[in-house]
Amino acid sequence: MDDQLAFRADDQPSSTSPPVWRVLAVDDDVDFQRATAFALSELDLLGGRIELLQAFSCREAALLLARERDIALVLLDVVMETEDAGLRLIKALREVIGNSETRVVLLTGEPGRAPAHEVMRDYDINDYWTKSELSAERLLTVLTAAVRGYAQLKTVASARRGLQMIVESSNALFCSKNTRELSSKILSEIAVLLNLQAEGIVCVRAEEGEGGVAKARIISASGRFRPSVDASLDSLDSPEVAAVLRRSLQGQQTLCLSDCTVLFFPRFQAGADYACYVATERVLDDTELELLKVFSASISRGLYNVALFSRLEEMAYQDDLLKIPNRNALIRMLDMTLKDESKAERVLVLIDIDNFSGANTAFGTGYGDFILGLVAKRLCDAFDGNVLIARVRDDLFAILGPQTQVRAADIVALFRRQTRPYELGQVHSLSSVTMNLGDFTGSAGVALQDALLTLKQAKRAGHDQHAVYDSRLLGAHAEAYRMLLALRDAVEAGHISVQLQPQIDLQTRRVTGVEALARWRKADGSMVPPLSFIPLAEATGYILPLGDLLMRLALQAAKELADAGYGDIRVAVNVSAPQLLQHDFIERFVAHLQAAGVRPQQVEVEITESVAMRTFDTVCEKLRALREMGVNVAIDDFGTGFSSLSYLRLLPADRLKIDRSFVLEIGQVSNEQMIAEAVIQIAARVGMQVIAEGVETRQQADWILEHGCREAQGYLFAKAMGCSDLLRWLADWPRDRA
Repeated sequence: MDDQLAFRADDQPSSTSPPVWRVLAVDDDVDFQRATAFALSELDLLGGRIELLQAFSCREAALLLARERDIALVLLDVVMETEDAGLRLIKALREVIGNSETRVVLLTGEPGRAPAHEVMRDYDINDYWTKSELSAERLLTVLTAAVRGYAQLKTVASARRGLQMIVESSNALFCSKNTRELSSKILSEIAVLLNLQAEGIVCVRAEEGEGGVAKARIISASGRFRPSVDASLDSLDSPEVAAVLRRSLQGQQTLCLSDCTVLFFPRFQAGADYACYVATERVLDDTELELLKVFSASISRGLYNVALFSRLEEMAYQDDLLKIPNRNALIRMLDMTLKDESKAERVLVLIDIDNFSGANTAFGTGYGDFILGLVAKRLCDAFDGNVLIARVRDDLFAILGPQTQVRAADIVALFRRQTRPYELGQVHSLSSVTMNLGDFTGSAGVALQDALLTLKQAKRAGHDQHAVYDSRLLGAHAEAYRMLLALRDAVEAGHISVQLQPQIDLQTRRVTGVEALARWRKADGSMVPPLSFIPLAEATGYILPLGDLLMRLALQAAKELADAGYGDIRVAVNVSAPQLLQHDFIERFVAHLQAAGVRPQQVEVEITESVAMRTFDTVCEKLRALREMGVNVAIDDFGTGFSSLSYLRLLPADRLKIDRSFVLEIGQVSNEQMIAEAVIQIAARVGMQVIAEGVETRQQADWILEHGCREAQGYLFAKAMGCSDLLRWLADWPRDRA
């Protein structure tokens, strides 16, 4: 019998070479492709190396993906031949090529063209990042998560295909998905095969007990033994049956006795040691024994298939590191919850470890894994089986359960240890979001994405943030998206312009400069305030093309002023952080100057205080290059941020601008508390000139001049105006109205 069941392969020496992860970068930006190749060239990922493939168009990528099936990850730009070329490639990969294992990370320099919420909802992608966010550290995190997911999916897919072949070539036994179901079918089929009553049949499985002592558990029984299911073999009320089962397990052999047969299935075939007791009450004839041997071979394969299916379930729905449910398990349970009438009583909480990536960088992934394990253990210990604890990805955990048990404040309190606040290996700060499922009507995947968007929004305010999901937030996102689309259309339609506000020397009444201010006039004639669209453009990356346009318009105005005889009036151009920190900003700026035919001395670049303090050495390098070519540099909104005065001394700038909020204090706040005076004194100490903006009254103008500020701009002198109106205004200046 054992010879019939045991198939042992000869031992063969084996060696495993490190895996090669194939990554396809799809982008028509040669510089980005070159940077990607450099970033991945020496990268070690999950014990293997990366083989980079590159495609410079979606058509080229589609052909490559159709030909190559073992690509682990696609780094995909959204906008190439067309604005949605990248999204169409995803559809082709999943629906036409039929590849569901390859992971896709969407990258964009203009995220507004493919909003994260809609893209994550509508397309099968793994992650979505803007190129400016994708640092080397984050790239490694994204690659690791995506490749690990690909490896697991490939393993699951391969195993499922093998399992499906076995199921299709076997009988009804192989449809069983757990040991109890299969065991019950085995007992029934043996009874039919041997023409026996389904009375007195027991299946047991050997297990390792305490101290390594093998024990057995009854996993299925019929007839008078049915009450013993799930009990220990030692508790069976028939000592004779227990003895022959134990004898079969210990001797690892099939027993054919006068009143019974005990079939033994070894672990190398069945996944564990199984014994099946059949009360035949007679000696089986040769034909019955042969039939039983053949059926036993099928039973072994069936038991192995059940073990394999259990492993597949584990791989698909269990986190490999923490051994808790993963994102798939969460989605499955969340989907069932949202379809249940009691969903209003349940809540989803997402928690995220603040600065987890920083801890990983500082102490290594071993420390990070320890922290993740600590969080998982605390959460699992805190809740009973009614609450699902899952790891969604990286350091993001989910808790799904009744509102009475799952409260974000209580969850955060699990990690507060006031007696040992500085103990190494503790979680000091968590951010979370709570979603009441009764307020949500979409699918499980959308619910998770909406909760995650809320969490990301909350974390922008810093660490230890705790928010409640509000559907109005998504409405705000949709409105912002519509405005971004309208802004793009306005740029293309020529509805974006600049207006120029004069800057006056208060002593000589001479116009020393003008500030170029962005203006957006809609087709109906209404104006969109800059504070509505400039921050939106900065947040989405659209500030780069918009900033280029505004710079060109400002330099065109400078050219018109010079041609009209006002070449000594400088034109101040606002430059955002993304613009200034472009690696080729100086080259682009020089190209704009040359195209407009404007001298550098006629231009002033304005940056805000916060921009000046960002990547300080790089900013200083750019500003120094501007000044060397003759361009003036001004620091706008000075005093509204948190700059260090020691850095201010090192900053290569010509003037500080007093923010209008400080000018408004004049006449309202005592001199001892006046910030404007402090700014003027600071500027004098560091050798910079100073200019006040937002001057609207004669009192304000007199005060700033008296305290050492000679230049000002504001409604007292003139509002911002188009270049033609400015030329007429200059022809009449000065007037006795100011």
